[in-house]
Amino acid sequence: MSFATKAGIVLGAAAFSGMAVANTGNTSNDLQSRLEAAEAKIAEMSAQQNGDWITEERSEQIRGIVQDVLADADTRASLQGSGATSGYNNGFFIQSADGKWSVKINGLFQERLNYGGQSSSAGNIPGTGGAVNGKHNAYGFESTRAALNFSGELAGKAFYNARLDWSPYNTSNGTLNTQDVADAIAGGPVVLPPGTPATIATGQGTGGLSNSPLMWAYGGWHIDENWSAQVGRQKMDVMRGFIVNAEDQQAIERSSYNYYWATSQITNGIKINGVWDQFRMNAMLSNGATNAANGGNQTWEANAHGWGATGRMEWLLQGDWSQFDRIGSSKGETSGMLLGVGGGYLKNQDSDGQSNWLGSVDLSYEADGWNAYGSATYGRNEPAAALAGTTRNSYGFEAGAGMYMNDNNELYARWQWLSPGVGVGNNFNGDPSSKLNIATIGWNYYIAGPNTKLSADFNWCFSDPSLVNTLGAGGGGYTGWWNNTSQSTGSQMLLRTQLQVSF
Repeated sequence: MSFATKAGIVLGAAAFSGMAVANTGNTSNDLQSRLEAAEAKIAEMSAQQNGDWITEERSEQIRGIVQDVLADADTRASLQGSGATSGYNNGFFIQSADGKWSVKINGLFQERLNYGGQSSSAGNIPGTGGAVNGKHNAYGFESTRAALNFSGELAGKAFYNARLDWSPYNTSNGTLNTQDVADAIAGGPVVLPPGTPATIATGQGTGGLSNSPLMWAYGGWHIDENWSAQVGRQKMDVMRGFIVNAEDQQAIERSSYNYYWATSQITNGIKINGVWDQFRMNAMLSNGATNAANGGNQTWEANAHGWGATGRMEWLLQGDWSQFDRIGSSKGETSGMLLGVGGGYLKNQDSDGQSNWLGSVDLSYEADGWNAYGSATYGRNEPAAALAGTTRNSYGFEAGAGMYMNDNNELYARWQWLSPGVGVGNNFNGDPSSKLNIATIGWNYYIAGPNTKLSADFNWCFSDPSLVNTLGAGGGGYTGWWNNTSQSTGSQMLLRTQLQVSF
């Protein structure tokens, strides 16, 4: 009903009332009172009508503002790929709203200052051919790693992972082949490929995991919610100490024990992964590991007839999978336990005439600010043609632990022991000086959580680590230990400091 209609009714009622009063002979005062009452009613109705109009006008304005905001949001969403998001979550990322398309960028920088020395009078400082001015020590700065990692999802069905890793140890001629090792053990001449830099011949620039700055590069697809497959240049995932990336290690560097085994390498192949709530596994068929200049990552024909079959199974006994992506346990972390078993068989090139197989087991425990872990491995080379055609057996173990003293300071310790199954001068009973026996104690100061830390550790090898590092599959250079096989006796000391920045 309109305002005019309401007013007409009230006025009509008032007039009718007035006439009724006149007919009954009431006084004019009564009429005046009724007229005043009618006017008051009209004023009330008018105020009520104006209030409703104002409320409606404001409602229209609010609806208009909301529509403008929604239109602006639609425009922004269309410009950003249907609601793309970005930020930081264990790496800088850009992804679509549904997470099906993404790119994640991680980086790593490690700068070290090392001091090493050997007590033996025959100690050869790397690159000098002997003691320097009668001294048996060396020291200096080193940019051990500078890496960029790119990973992500493609349409929610496929994924990719690639790392560029510059290091003085990643060189095209960075690993001696087994015949060179045999010559070195026998004290004969070491025959190197033509054009090998002099630094390689003296033991420098060796011991890396890659023959180029490309560390790994592979793509894959999700078969279903449990299974996936990946193809390309990648790790052999057998031992946890090697699986965990360099930036997620508790100590400054992986152990020589970890780098020794044939499966601690980067190779080319296809891998199948399976993940469930309490169990996960992988199986891989690859080029294997050829010690001649990382042949597993060269052109296909360079691989000759080398191949490898490796795998690992893990049982999550307590906790969640993500807490075992690194070695160590932060304060406030819940308890977790992981059991792993891995192994593999590797057939080297025909010219090498050698095959290797190994088995390894490890157990890791993490709790509120402290952790402990242990690993044991056995391997067999048969027949080792480059090493006098004699089968050799290698076995060893590693044990370590760490504890936070407060929010920023962590202490850790590690012990590694390994017998390579061969001694200096082809003594296959194993010369005592050829066995690896290293104790480590270290400290981490977390400047910006796990992303920036300053570390220092003291390492003492009760024997000469040269033979183990030389016979190892690769990566021994990162440890900082010398690898001149002419050093047959004498313990070594190594003091390492490192600034690590990672994101």
